[in-house]
Amino acid sequence: MNTIVIAVSAFAGDHPAIDWGMEFAHDHAASVELVHVVDTTWGHAPEDYVGSALLTAREKLAEMAVLARSRFPGTVVRSTVTFGSPITELALACDNADLLVVGAHPDDRSQRASSRIVRLAALAPCSVVVAPSRVIPTGTGIVVGVDGSVESDLAVTFAAGLADRHGEALTVILAWGQPEAWGFVEPTLFETDPNEEDLLIMAESIAGLAESYPDLEVVTEVSASRPEHALSAAAHDARMLVVGSRGRHGIARALLGSVSESVVADLPCAVAVVRAHAAVA
Repeated sequence: MNTIVIAVSAFAGDHPAIDWGMEFAHDHAASVELVHVVDTTWGHAPEDYVGSALLTAREKLAEMAVLARSRFPGTVVRSTVTFGSPITELALACDNADLLVVGAHPDDRSQRASSRIVRLAALAPCSVVVAPSRVIPTGTGIVVGVDGSVESDLAVTFAAGLADRHGEALTVILAWGQPEAWGFVEPTLFETDPNEEDLLIMAESIAGLAESYPDLEVVTEVSASRPEHALSAAAHDARMLVVGSRGRHGIARALLGSVSESVVADLPCAVAVVRAHAAVA
């Protein structure tokens, strides 16, 4: 892992996302780019607003970079300030990054108003971590969802690395619930059972973990629930929930393409959405 982008939305108060991102970067010998976007999409601004806001933001972000370097000596920390749409500009800032770290605000959890974070997770070309914050405290244990896809396998690698570094258990969940049928009656879940393929996926997903992480406790669960329901329930009070950015194709996995979006919108805990080119933990 080479570069981590940390989104900085405010200059006052605590910054748990910066703390998480800096620690992660230090552990992986990665460089950090602190990025702040002056939002110019909210309406007509006075003529001198953008220039003044950019100047102030650059000064404050540079101060934060100095502080970050002092706390994590040896870690390269740069700062970048731009303007425009925060979502668009942050996604562009990640063109050459391996990971984007963002924090969650109160509205992102209380009203399922995390469309900002959901859109970032969808648009960013790299993996995305919604880090612990004042509204998403740090729990214990790492939960990862598997489905046999490439992204799923890389999510396991990411999750296992986190769990091992923190000395906590890794819970691996395969959910095989079918899509619900909606009509003029209450929705029902198709009656199905896990088949041999499902059991093989679980076995292959955790293969090699014992050798790579001999001290890691691995718990497996095969659930009949829909993936997003099973993962959110298991991740309540976890340190982090890790999912792949895309799932497998096919009728039996019809919902898996929306799982990452669902858990980011729900935010049962800190969430990592892992993409194929940036999954090293």
